[in-house]
Amino acid sequence: MEIRTRFAPSPTGDLHIGGARTALFNYLFAKSMKGKFLLRIEDTDLKRSKSSLTEKIINDIKWLNILWDEKIVFQRQNQNKHKQIIDYLLKKRLAFKCFFEKEDRTEKNIEKIGAQEPAFRSPWRDFSKNTHPNKQYVVRFRVPSDPSRINFTDKVRGELSWNLSTIEDFVIARSDGSSTYNLAVVVDDHNMKISHVIRGEDHLTNTVKQLLIYQALNWVPPEFAHIPLIHNDKGEKLSKRDGNSSLLDFKQEGFLPDAMLNYLARLGWSYKDEEFFNLDQAISWFTLDGIGKSPSKFDIKKLLNISKKHLVSKPVDEIHKSLLQYIRIYKNISLSETISENLRQYLPLVVERCTSLGEIFDASAFLFEADKVRDKKALALLNDNSRKILSDFVYAIKSANFAWNSKLLNEFINTYCEESSLKFRDIGIPLRIALTGSTSSPSIAHIMEILGKHQTLDRLNINVD
Repeated sequence: MEIRTRFAPSPTGDLHIGGARTALFNYLFAKSMKGKFLLRIEDTDLKRSKSSLTEKIINDIKWLNILWDEKIVFQRQNQNKHKQIIDYLLKKRLAFKCFFEKEDRTEKNIEKIGAQEPAFRSPWRDFSKNTHPNKQYVVRFRVPSDPSRINFTDKVRGELSWNLSTIEDFVIARSDGSSTYNLAVVVDDHNMKISHVIRGEDHLTNTVKQLLIYQALNWVPPEFAHIPLIHNDKGEKLSKRDGNSSLLDFKQEGFLPDAMLNYLARLGWSYKDEEFFNLDQAISWFTLDGIGKSPSKFDIKKLLNISKKHLVSKPVDEIHKSLLQYIRIYKNISLSETISENLRQYLPLVVERCTSLGEIFDASAFLFEADKVRDKKALALLNDNSRKILSDFVYAIKSANFAWNSKLLNEFINTYCEESSLKFRDIGIPLRIALTGSTSSPSIAHIMEILGKHQTLDRLNINVD
């Protein structure tokens, strides 16, 4: 049997990191088994689905390097197939037209099972066609009363048993004739020959409903694997209230796709004690047995640590290319060739201090425009004494004649400090503030070399005044 998995997002919002992890697990499992990974856009909810969100989700998945093997399936295009199945279930009395209205809901239509949620049983489930009124209706699946339970094996959670008395006569077609999620998923997964469905454990009730549909149609269901949810540090399901929760948030902060993929894989899955790895390694190691049963805790510190390791492991030219793209897309800044080259020279000095492209951008922003340095709050730290020291230093370095490189600049600063009875920090800190707008930075001599003599003196003259 060919292993075929799928990721099936709804284009009703940005891709949540939980969804991104689901896509990744499906991809890793398929590739580890020499199978295929497919992408389906579940866009049947016409009111909430947006083409712009579809494009964003597709771009996010591409950004993670989770590439699908066949043409994207758009669920909306399968509505005729869904309707055929709905009609078949109606014909076989496995489903029924329900004219029940919410305001008619009474105790006699509800079965209470102990302390569990009541299961709705529609009074129309046993009515004949001749008694149907001429008004709007939905189509509901007739949940069987015998057997009373459904049993299935989950590839993560093991053997599961569900009391069908807690499952309502669920809607499979809306009043406008369109199919609902559970019906459409079964039909599409069957037609796409999906062998394994890997998704969050919040889908367990949906799985029970879908298995009932599979049984009614005499179709072989796929294997199911329900992965634990991602929690925040309070032990609650991660949501937008927790700040960064969508993949876009992390892209905007400049995290590398390799780092996000590495971290997402470790959210709920493990292989021995491996923490730092690439996509090929994850594919070779991945098994469903490696997925834990407990909720995963989103830990920003671990993400930053993994992100830094990926950042420093890459060649400078690769980081430079990614950084220029990040600045262009997320900062809306196009750099000149001169500044781009200055940035490339600066990278080796700053990469190991940063955990993301966003942090590199912040640390190197002083390279982009001299006037921005003047807006930095750090300039307020230059008191009269610091300005006098800088003014004297500018006069001295203007008069000096030597090649403008970090080695000679460092020698000049040291000699100047000795002759002026200053400590290096007495001139070093004011120089950093005047040139970068910050009290901390890599070697000030290297920064002066990268800026060049003209721009260095120009900035000093501007910011000392």
